[in-house]
Amino acid sequence: MDKLSRRDFFQNSLGSLVTFSLITSLSRAQVLTGSVKMLAHKWVGQMEEYTAAMRAAKIKQSEWQEQIEDLLARVDLKDLLKAIDYDRLAKNAVFPEDHESAENVDFSLIKGLPEELSFNPYFYAMKKGVAIVPHGHRNMTSMHMMLKGEAHAWQYERVRDEDKYLIMRPTIDKSLIPGAVSTVSDEKNNIHWFKAVGGPIFMFNIGVFGIKANEAFTGRDYIDPANGEKLKDGLIRARRIEKEEAYRIYGKS
Repeated sequence: MDKLSRRDFFQNSLGSLVTFSLITSLSRAQVLTGSVKMLAHKWVGQMEEYTAAMRAAKIKQSEWQEQIEDLLARVDLKDLLKAIDYDRLAKNAVFPEDHESAENVDFSLIKGLPEELSFNPYFYAMKKGVAIVPHGHRNMTSMHMMLKGEAHAWQYERVRDEDKYLIMRPTIDKSLIPGAVSTVSDEKNNIHWFKAVGGPIFMFNIGVFGIKANEAFTGRDYIDPANGEKLKDGLIRARRIEKEEAYRIYGKS
């Protein structure tokens, strides 16, 4: 997928991925007057290197997850906050009543990066009690890193698909505090769900969409895991649901 078509592809697919999220773009004027300067944040370059390698099938998606998690575990949090222009983003954050908001992060002024990145970076915000509702993905990877607040994370392996259900295996059930990282891919921990238990919540996120050009990318597959049928070997049969029902059930407690 070339640079222009990848941008067009993402914009056309965004509605199915985060329909309820507020997505806004940073203007160049805002960035120039903000705290982001012409600096070499090496970790951003490494993130681009790993993602480009995954897109080129030089590494597996699960290897990308391991590399991204290891990289961010070693990054100086102050450097990360400076690179994404955290102070401005946090000041202007929007907090919907029953879902997350997301704003584009602009890395264009960082030295050594290509004109268009292999991933899409975002800044997520949620108020206490709000959730990123349970959903799975196809043909994409993503990463969420906690910057402020506390969230509870549930993740699952997508074992198989049925017409009206997803069969899955619970893998992660834990609290996330600043610095914690969570990733998903088709190969590992494909389904996730985050609930803000201490707010406000701010997260740094990257999404890598349409990794395989010959396979469909459809956004989110919403499910109802809390009311799923428990099967043998710890598996759960979760009902597929529409996004409106997902946000009605899980969006706000």
